Amino acid sequence: MNREPTQLGIRITAGVLTTALACHLLVVRFVRYRYINKLKRKYPDPSIALRDFDVAEEVFHITSRREFPSLELALFRTYAVPTISRLLFATGEFSKNTSKRAEDTELILLELADAYSHIELLRKGNRVPTQEEIDEQRQRPKDALARLNEIHGKYPILNGDYLYTLSLFIVEPIKWAIFRLWYEIGKRMNLKDIPPTVQKMIEFNKKYARENVHHATTNWKVGKPTVEHLLGRFPKFLHPILSPIVFGFLPALLEPVDVAGFGLKPAHASLITLVSIGFHIRAFFIRHCMLPRYTTVLRTPLKPDPKTKRYKPLYNMYDPTYPDGYCIFELGPDKYKPMKCPIPH
Repeated sequence: MNREPTQLGIRITAGVLTTALACHLLVVRFVRYRYINKLKRKYPDPSIALRDFDVAEEVFHITSRREFPSLELALFRTYAVPTISRLLFATGEFSKNTSKRAEDTELILLELADAYSHIELLRKGNRVPTQEEIDEQRQRPKDALARLNEIHGKYPILNGDYLYTLSLFIVEPIKWAIFRLWYEIGKRMNLKDIPPTVQKMIEFNKKYARENVHHATTNWKVGKPTVEHLLGRFPKFLHPILSPIVFGFLPALLEPVDVAGFGLKPAHASLITLVSIGFHIRAFFIRHCMLPRYTTVLRTPLKPDPKTKRYKPLYNMYDPTYPDGYCIFELGPDKYKPMKCPIPH
């Protein structure tokens, strides 16, 4: 039996696959850094984002809406501060409707930061948006900030707790532009003594955690429902399987001070190493093998729904909290919900 044609076919197939893989890796390498290289050419001085809020918004749009669209771990770490967890637990929102609380929090934070991304969508296809359209989008973060301050104003929240939460939004996904954007939001919230530089913010974050994160029963009472809420992304029949895995790996994802604050058993060194290796492998695979996003990851819509006149989230990771859409001034606890939305649509 002549094996040469078969062997030749195998070699040709292997050659084609190798060439295709090499071409794919070259394409990924070429386009993976197109955003950052474009920004470097446009802004040779990387510190300009600290001084120019418009530049900070542009960089934040690219990094946080295309590369790292998540802040869930940063929010979770705040629950290890007893003065925060006691207040959150006392509201009853975690025992009544964890999903709604999480959705309200996320939507308010997204509304605070998505104005630039919405305006960029208006400019799609070289279209020039009207000043009225731009003003409409610029008003939305102002409305979200007013609603956030209104809700926070109902509770005796320490300035330090505010700053620690703000610092986690910066320190967890550390970026120059992320610092500038959240620093500006902190100023508009009238927070006092905001650290003026990235380094000072990092120092404050570590110092505040050392002095204020410690164990209290309320920490885990608000932390556990949040983790269980995250499991809602998966079918219910998988929860008994996934729950012990998620709770088992959680201490390896947190800082040691947070693990102690939640009263969790510290992760074994081998598990921490395994998680670290897993993240590095994932980062390597994404960087070298996966094409980057060509579109912006947004949940907040550009315009209200023409039928309901409300903003409908563009996608839902859980059962929709607002199937008919939301009004910014209705986000938050039901007991502080206005009789009607004060924003005319």
